[in-house]
Amino acid sequence: MILCILRGKKNKIFKGRVVSKRALTLHRRMPFFYGWVVVGVAFCVSFLSFGMFTYVRGIYLPLFAEAFAVGRFDVTLGWTAEGVVAGCFAPFLGWCLDRFSPRRILLFGLTLVLIGYVLLAVVTELWQFYLVMSICYGMGMTSLGAFTVQRLTVSWFSKRRGLALSLVILGASISGMVMPTVCVWLKDLVGWQNSLIALGVGMGLLLYPMALFLLHDTPASIGLQPDGAESASDGVVKGEEVQAQQVLRSVSFWNIVFVFGVIMCAFGVVTIHAFGHFKEVGLSDYQAAGGLFAMTLCAAAGKPIIGWLTDRLGARISIWISLAMLGAGLLLLAHAVSFSLMTIAMGIFGFGYAGMLPLRSYAVAATVGNRSFGLGNGLMNFAILPLTLGASPFAARVFDLTGSYGMAFQSLVALLVIAAVCPFFIKGGGQQK
Repeated sequence: MILCILRGKKNKIFKGRVVSKRALTLHRRMPFFYGWVVVGVAFCVSFLSFGMFTYVRGIYLPLFAEAFAVGRFDVTLGWTAEGVVAGCFAPFLGWCLDRFSPRRILLFGLTLVLIGYVLLAVVTELWQFYLVMSICYGMGMTSLGAFTVQRLTVSWFSKRRGLALSLVILGASISGMVMPTVCVWLKDLVGWQNSLIALGVGMGLLLYPMALFLLHDTPASIGLQPDGAESASDGVVKGEEVQAQQVLRSVSFWNIVFVFGVIMCAFGVVTIHAFGHFKEVGLSDYQAAGGLFAMTLCAAAGKPIIGWLTDRLGARISIWISLAMLGAGLLLLAHAVSFSLMTIAMGIFGFGYAGMLPLRSYAVAATVGNRSFGLGNGLMNFAILPLTLGASPFAARVFDLTGSYGMAFQSLVALLVIAAVCPFFIKGGGQQK
């Protein structure tokens, strides 16, 4: 059924048919390459989907634990369930993104996520929470989030891909600067359940019109090639299609899996548990939100820098910079007790993960090629499951047993040190063999 929807009328550009008059008119009115409009829409999607979901869930973690009368470990299993479904769904989604309309996939994911926000506000049992997280967010957020918007961006850019990907993911960082404080204010104003409904409704009102009227799947839909050259292309992404077996036999691929799996472990633990960590050392809700603001401010500032470096030096140097900054931030976070030191630690950590998603996409695209980018990204999301699934529950269990997250942060530093070996085996910093 999903495949039938994806093969709808909007996919005609994939078969080389005539470009619509509306798309051509829109292109002629633009004084600049229309790909930057796509980047702008993708920025908004990152802000309101992946960014908002990632940075506000830590605020609701203790609230769900209190509502269900369970420990934080039990609640984090909901995000583990979401990760399992997302990882298993990712290879199929990647296959779809290489063949069908990314815009339609994005709309499908948006609908599921909106339903999820409403259901989270009314669930009364822990199993219901797990079910909503698994289906609405495991499938919905994967379809709506970074996976899909990066596929769109890769189709539109080649020479300036690193910068474009960094600007897209910048939306998630800006969201982390704004949304924690907004959510704290909103839950104090209308209650935390109603705040979830408000977040979902606001997301839908903003993203549906953008996706319907501004997004185009490929440059060929308005008579262009990547980066803006005039083209009579049929809209098919060029390059040799890589099979799953070839990807899985690549040494470069498995090193990318490990290094970014470890980075995602660190990212997931901090974004879920940092808010609670701040509260446990005596900071207020707004001070905790301020720590997240510092983290995402530095991440936002770092994304264009990492994108610029990656376009010129390749992914390898940028990965080492990210690993070093992440490790330093986690070490300081494990021992800091004052608001000022916490803020500094979060800022260092934020700059470290600034390149996480654009660097991963850059390395995957260079390893498997544009035409199989969706497949490569999907296989990677599945392959990193063993690393990422246990990270957040492990940190929650450490807290439940010791009353502190310190040992969890230090364990992540050890993994980052091991991961620093991987860039040596990523060909040319991510270059295709």
